Amino acid sequence: MYRYEQTSIEQKMNNKRIEEDNPSNCEIQTLKDKYSNVDEYVGQKLRDFRERSGLTLIDCAEIVGVSHQQIHKYEAGQTKIPTSMLYKFCKLFSVTPNSFFEGYKFSEENLSSSDNEDINSFPNLDKINILLVEDNSEDQFLIRRALDEYDLKINLYCMHDGEEFLDITKKRSNITKIPIPDIIMIDLNMPKINGVSLLKTIKQSKDMRHIPVLVLTGSISIKDVMDSYKNYASGYIRKSFEYEALKKHLHLAIRYWTEVVVLPHNAWDVHRVS
Repeated sequence: MYRYEQTSIEQKMNNKRIEEDNPSNCEIQTLKDKYSNVDEYVGQKLRDFRERSGLTLIDCAEIVGVSHQQIHKYEAGQTKIPTSMLYKFCKLFSVTPNSFFEGYKFSEENLSSSDNEDINSFPNLDKINILLVEDNSEDQFLIRRALDEYDLKINLYCMHDGEEFLDITKKRSNITKIPIPDIIMIDLNMPKINGVSLLKTIKQSKDMRHIPVLVLTGSISIKDVMDSYKNYASGYIRKSFEYEALKKHLHLAIRYWTEVVVLPHNAWDVHRVS
């Protein structure tokens, strides 16, 4: 019964692709203003996924094993969706947990209200989003190739200079919106805006300063190293001329940020549904 329903839902979801999968900046702003509470926002996302799949409240409730009244409470934002239930919805609608939070902006007020709360467990990451700002197309290719060979799925988004990065993050560009990165990698020697200036801008932004920024450069200048760390870089990685060495260094860095420490967005995703 469940397999049949699951297949049917997947077919309907595939046949009903709409722009909301990749909302424009304007749409995201509208949603954010309408749903200031994250539970309401996630509830609206749940309702959208359910309606797009053609399921009624009762249908959805039967599949995930709760009452339809409970589904209604989830969708209205009256009840937090437990982590285990969120993963059931993800399986049902063939989406990732992050899909429920895309477009919601966690403000400093959101963060300060729960600074002292603990998170007891974290699900294993199935993918991470990395934003690379690199003007050299050859280096871009080698970095992409190295990250493609890593065990974890990495969505790599490349930009050619700091100005392009600022145009997109400050919503001055019509380019398709990219997901919030888990890690940002930047080169130092770039035209228009150099790496240190870009690093300063990122760390001065309340929306981006929590994101780890790794400087990835061929520079061996002590000044560049010190300037990077003085401006709160999370790491300074020297590019190697040998591909295998470059790959080894990148894989070590990714392993640290995905297996040893907890990335900010992973912490907040778990917290918001726990």
